[in-house]
Amino acid sequence: MLVSVRSPSVFLVEERESLEEKVGQFTRLMAREGLIDWEFATVLQETPVQFLGKGPVSPQASSVQNKAANAIRTSMMEYLGLTNLYDLNRLHLDVESTIDVPLQKKITDFLHTLTQREVIRANGLTGKYLLEDADPQKVVYSFLLVEPAADGKKIRVQADNLGSPLDFNKSVKLELGSPAKLRTVAHYMELMGELHKDLFPLDAEGLRNTAEQARDPLTKWAAAVLLQNKKLALEPFLERAMNRRYSASPWEQFYTGGGMHTFENFDKSDNERILPLRDAFRNSTNLVFIRLMRELVYYHRARLDYNADELLANPENERRKKMLQELADEDSSAILRRAFQSYRGQTAEQIAARLLGTKTNVERHLAILFFAWKLGNDEATLAAWFKQNQVELAEEDVGKLFQAYANPRLTLLDYAYLLSFNPLELWCAGEFRQQPNLSWEQLYGRSSETRRLAATWLLNPNNRRAQESRLRTRVEKEAFARMTPYWQRLGFPFKTLVPSYATAIGSSSDRPTALAELVGIIVNDGVRRQPTSLTNIHFATGTPYETHFEQQKEKGSVVLLPEVARAIRKAMAAVVEGGTARTLHGVFKSADGKIIATGGKTGSGDNRFETYNRFGAVTSSRATNRTATFVFYIGDRYYGVVTAYVQGREAANYKFTSALPVTVLRLLAPSIMETMNSNVGMINPAAVKVPDKTATQNVGHAGAPRDAKAQIY
Repeated sequence: MLVSVRSPSVFLVEERESLEEKVGQFTRLMAREGLIDWEFATVLQETPVQFLGKGPVSPQASSVQNKAANAIRTSMMEYLGLTNLYDLNRLHLDVESTIDVPLQKKITDFLHTLTQREVIRANGLTGKYLLEDADPQKVVYSFLLVEPAADGKKIRVQADNLGSPLDFNKSVKLELGSPAKLRTVAHYMELMGELHKDLFPLDAEGLRNTAEQARDPLTKWAAAVLLQNKKLALEPFLERAMNRRYSASPWEQFYTGGGMHTFENFDKSDNERILPLRDAFRNSTNLVFIRLMRELVYYHRARLDYNADELLANPENERRKKMLQELADEDSSAILRRAFQSYRGQTAEQIAARLLGTKTNVERHLAILFFAWKLGNDEATLAAWFKQNQVELAEEDVGKLFQAYANPRLTLLDYAYLLSFNPLELWCAGEFRQQPNLSWEQLYGRSSETRRLAATWLLNPNNRRAQESRLRTRVEKEAFARMTPYWQRLGFPFKTLVPSYATAIGSSSDRPTALAELVGIIVNDGVRRQPTSLTNIHFATGTPYETHFEQQKEKGSVVLLPEVARAIRKAMAAVVEGGTARTLHGVFKSADGKIIATGGKTGSGDNRFETYNRFGAVTSSRATNRTATFVFYIGDRYYGVVTAYVQGREAANYKFTSALPVTVLRLLAPSIMETMNSNVGMINPAAVKVPDKTATQNVGHAGAPRDAKAQIY
């Protein structure tokens, strides 16, 4: 093999006999140098080099049954800078994992049985807000369980029943619904902690001035409360913050996300109520959180580097003028880019056909195109243009069209309006008609005057309504941009938030592992530590190159005040004690029968692609997916997340809510408690070595204790 490496195509494929000759040469050379004896050299030369008909096929691990192992192998690829499993499989490498193998196997097996109707019926999953009579085989379940420990957070179970290698827990982006309310409350309480810190040192006059002059309701409220209770400590201050009351009325229209929107509550009996935030969190009341998000947006809007209220109210505001110009430039660039992609490389005939489409009165539209593109300035050229486009017109009709549209006062804007096209698209089509292979840089460089002309409508002082709409949308977007780092610090996995109040009820999407990370922060009194599935890595054990790496204890970073984390944890406990997850109350008990404090947040999403008419009425609605999630903690021992998901249009056949994952967790509770009670005080037991015959397939085996060790060769 060492010889063949020099030229594998020749020695292993094209001229195999030459490999025999080379091996013989090196065998004799090694014997002459005394590296091997002549007797062995003789036997070696008499033994022919043999080739297998085909290479041995390595056993393939099941991507369905070994999601935890796959996740560990993927992590190792990332740590080692490898790009594929082929390279990883050829390393002499032992990896010790935090996965609780028996529990992982139990939960994985159970999730797979949930595709069977008899199992669904036997476990009471056919009721209202559950699966009812829908097909259980289409539902994907995922489960993540993490155990906090002194030396970090250990992933104990990472499972799903998805029949593909995709790790559903950490590789998806889904609108999970109301778990976003947990993120919203966490952010709200974090800001309340900041306000208490900033305002508490102020004297009565300072608090009074702040309450009067603040440009957002949260700061006004905080200053007013501390003015009335100058020595109010942080914890009772946070209690009052959770008891602030909001209307749950769905009949208000909200300008957000670039337009007017209305929202609904799941429980219609909430529509007439004014609820404390604590109760709205417990019962997952949507409209309370829409209004809370509005106040959070106002908080960040008031802290932008300009006065948003002044900008919106004063047409002479310099920042307003600059922002309008920026908006016009952004619009123009976006429209031009779309037109570039649409018309690039098309022939003149294709461009004209695309613009005209199925329009009636084609002669009129051809005449407008003629003058918009400045193809000529006399009737003869116009007549030739009609003929070129296979339109026969009498000379008199040509003259009428010439007189109608040859007016020199008509601009590109006028012609675009007459054709119902954006002027930039019309101009772009004309440029490609003349030069089909224009680059983006060339097109953009030529467009400065056209972009300026196209922007005049927005910059016109008389167009106040359009300006207000665009400016409000931009200000809101910048407020959300200021909010985003707060969310990311608490584990939000994406670069941006959707700039809409609907972010409070899930429109910015999430993923199960990220939600679990947020709960980990809350359970850990505001300290963020990254959960891990690895503890030790051993390279080349038993060789001169043996190297060991151990997971170092992570100090973590404080991202929430401990008082804030405890207040949120208390609100989550109320969800289980008497809220949307109350069927879990009392389910988790210690070995001596005491109820273990459990908390969480439910959420579900009926996600659809909908179209509306100009009056706001839905004209079509198509299901894209359905989700239901429960993110939870169990005492100070575990936290995690359960998710149920149906993809595609078939989601319209399902009516389940977060009651489904809550029930699944209740069904898994005996297995979780068996593990918890049998390992009290045993946070990090010794690892177990996997038998060689399964080393390339599995992390752990059914008989292993809690942690497991995998070998990769």
